[in-house]
Amino acid sequence: MIFNKNKNGAKELRELTGSYYANNSFSKISGDIEVATEELTVLIGEPVMQLAEKYYQNGEDNELVRKVQRPIAIMATLRMYQKNDLSHEDDGRKFKMATDNSEKLPWEWQLDRDDALHLEEYYRSVDALIRYLNKTGLQEWMQTDTYKLTQRLIIRNGNSFDMYFPIEKSERTFLVLVPFIREAQRLKVERAYGDGWDELLAEKAVPESDVHYAACMAVALFAMAAALRRLPLRIFPSGVIRGYMAKNGMADSRIADTDDIVRVAEWMEDDAAVWLDEMKRVRDGIIPVYDLIPKNDERNKYCRL
Repeated sequence: MIFNKNKNGAKELRELTGSYYANNSFSKISGDIEVATEELTVLIGEPVMQLAEKYYQNGEDNELVRKVQRPIAIMATLRMYQKNDLSHEDDGRKFKMATDNSEKLPWEWQLDRDDALHLEEYYRSVDALIRYLNKTGLQEWMQTDTYKLTQRLIIRNGNSFDMYFPIEKSERTFLVLVPFIREAQRLKVERAYGDGWDELLAEKAVPESDVHYAACMAVALFAMAAALRRLPLRIFPSGVIRGYMAKNGMADSRIADTDDIVRVAEWMEDDAAVWLDEMKRVRDGIIPVYDLIPKNDERNKYCRL
């Protein structure tokens, strides 16, 4: 475990979260820490987690240790707080009532808001960890199946994906989208492009070529459309879907229902088809001719100005 060295686990949690009491019993939260650690390990890989634990046990003041500890601490404390809303005793579950005016029990909407804030903080800390791994190029990270797979995609990280579709530069969201990016790239964009795809995939020029940009736009939109239909909305950063709906003329103050999701996914696919066509035209060097001046005819009963 990457916590509680020298029986100092509660203090570590306090420093990482700012909300956990340092005089709490660590044994009460140790189970939640183990589960949160396993979930994070699935995302970053066993070798990275083992390296962080090695640094921690050796007493090395390493940035990787703090980057790994923080999301685990936030998720573990959140789950402990949620379980503590009710006390669990031998004769059943109890709901504690405040008997004085010093403290009041929170409303349900306040609990929901607090949960959402903790989750956003967890997502940001996971994003920071993955950005750190990408920046430092740790061998343990680069050898994971997840990293190797992203290097075969035309969009390879969350920061790049955000250039084509706004996901608040979330690396966690990008990793969730990787299967859909791979599907969109292979089944739609790569097949439509044809010969020369490997050269396009290897492009690293800044600024990028027009055909590379069009291909990335198509991949991002096709991937988001597929993800919307198959994944729960809670995995996306707050504001991503609402922002797209507002951009297309739908109010962003209400919760999106099933019909809204289907409609948004269809819009995304329509936009993706436009960029797929643009990719083909740029690839073939076709310059579009736009009818900028109206062609009026005296035989028409109308004219355009």
